[in-house]
Amino acid sequence: MVALTRSAAASRHRDPRHGIRPFDVGRDLRAVSRLITEAFAEELDDQGEAALRELRILGYMSGLVRILARSTGEFRNVFNGFVWVEGSRVVGNVTVQRAASGSGRWQIANVAVSPAWRGRGISRALMEHALDYIRDMGGSWAVLQVRGENEIARGLYERLRFENMGGTTELCAPAAPKPVAMPVLSNLERFSPSDGNLLYDLATSRSSAEFQWWRTVRRDDFHVSLEKRIGELVNRLVGRQHICRYAIRDYTSRFEGAFLVTARCWRGEHQIRLWLRPDAQERYAQPLALSALALLQAYPRWPLRATMSTLDEIAAQTLLDHGFSVRRTLYTMRLRV
Repeated sequence: MVALTRSAAASRHRDPRHGIRPFDVGRDLRAVSRLITEAFAEELDDQGEAALRELRILGYMSGLVRILARSTGEFRNVFNGFVWVEGSRVVGNVTVQRAASGSGRWQIANVAVSPAWRGRGISRALMEHALDYIRDMGGSWAVLQVRGENEIARGLYERLRFENMGGTTELCAPAAPKPVAMPVLSNLERFSPSDGNLLYDLATSRSSAEFQWWRTVRRDDFHVSLEKRIGELVNRLVGRQHICRYAIRDYTSRFEGAFLVTARCWRGEHQIRLWLRPDAQERYAQPLALSALALLQAYPRWPLRATMSTLDEIAAQTLLDHGFSVRRTLYTMRLRV
């Protein structure tokens, strides 16, 4: 039997109407979905909104969810965690999930406190309780993600001695800036979807060993299947969108930097993804970012979104200088427990 930590043992003697208790999937699902909506209303992206809608739907199926949670270990793990209650109201939540069987890594997510109850130490108490739980379960690492703009949450995690492993930055602009001239880069050339291995090699060079320890860059993410290539061709032929791939090669044919532009010809949002080797930042970051912007001059002036590593500071600053703003920065942090 798992031994109780001090905080867990103390919670046993607390008033059940006040403080921390385990999350009850049948009773708390709807309340937690409302809490997350309230706490992260300004932070949720499209993917987060979709996940929250699914959570609300499950909340209306509490009876079935309770049965599944009792009979299916995997289902129970997804909704594992703790809530903070005041009277009959859930005002705080933390989700704790085993990242992978046998890895010793646990993920902490959905650390949320109702705005009316913030500033009372509830977030810290939930975090400490979650860390105690991970230790009790034999975990060795706690990992979480936090928005760079959320200075209060980042400050809490830093005080708990989480270390920052890096992350991704997403920038946006209402339209492509005009005019942007194409920089002169003699070694900038198009590359083929079949060069996925070269792009994968470039992407792995950018991520620190610590970052890949948690979110391994997968080779399959850079493989463009035959079906996808056919889809790209059809979209280009009907004038819906063009996908443009450009890279800077060195003398050994490896990529020093690359960008992928998804240019919308119909209404939508242009997308830019950019990669650079750490030792190529000074030389190629600015011209590579400008090349992507120059390429979009030939397309309708729809909104733009660019995604890159937080390590690509020069490229990010180049976009900021051309009318972009930071939509969000997402850091990954870890703590050895």
